[in-house]
Amino acid sequence: MDPRITALLRCFNVPPGQGDPPSTLVIAAHPDDETIGVGGMFPRLDGALTVLHVTDGAPRHRRQWGRQEYATWDDYARQRLHEVECALRVAGVDPSVCRRMEVMDSEVSLNMVPVTRRLMEILDDLRPEVVITHPYEGGHTDHDATAFAVRAACTLLARDGAPAPAITEFTSYHNEGGDKVVNRFLPFDGAPETEVVLAAEEKDMKRRMYDCFYTQGGVLRDMPVRVERFRPAPRYDFTQAPHAGRLRYERYPLGIRGKHWRALAADAMELLELNRRW
Repeated sequence: MDPRITALLRCFNVPPGQGDPPSTLVIAAHPDDETIGVGGMFPRLDGALTVLHVTDGAPRHRRQWGRQEYATWDDYARQRLHEVECALRVAGVDPSVCRRMEVMDSEVSLNMVPVTRRLMEILDDLRPEVVITHPYEGGHTDHDATAFAVRAACTLLARDGAPAPAITEFTSYHNEGGDKVVNRFLPFDGAPETEVVLAAEEKDMKRRMYDCFYTQGGVLRDMPVRVERFRPAPRYDFTQAPHAGRLRYERYPLGIRGKHWRALAADAMELLELNRRW
């Protein structure tokens, strides 16, 4: 395992304030993904944490909004930002650690090349030692496209001889076996998992962080707070489905089908001159 990831996981297994965390950039597709995946560890990363959202959480189609009382797309986007700032404050983190790329929610898959190139610039500017981000699991097209872009950006930086962070993954959700599975990874050989059991006060904090996401109550009620799981990012083949059967995002009436998503990934790989596995 990369020693930078080892140092990160060591900090996750000692009380807050007793570790020496590596500089860490959490790259999340949407406001709330960072809280679901790694929110319980934020106090341990205080002073070493930056959070980047690829989207602002406001889809183009109004019926995809978590609440309908907002008059405009801008109003809904501002609410999503307010929610994540609230959650960071609950964790004792200054909201100024947040950055946003402001890609349209649910459209990251249509922008994998520009998102990758922008991430290269951000990573080259911030120089984090570790990135924590989504796995490739077919749960949400934006999650998978963010996983793609992070790995592509790091691969291209390393190929250019520039410093590249070690990539760690947090859990989200997927559809293995036909049912929604939350807070667990799809199995992947050679990617050992670390499970961090949250203390009582950390579980309470994470529940209060969830409470900040007024528009996302329907999603977050399924998300447990007892443990958080992490693993080094494996080498994916983004031209293959992450698992057999129907992907989670194929259950929704709007959006991209799995075959289309993989064709977009293959096109992006060709434009970025990437091999099949990286």
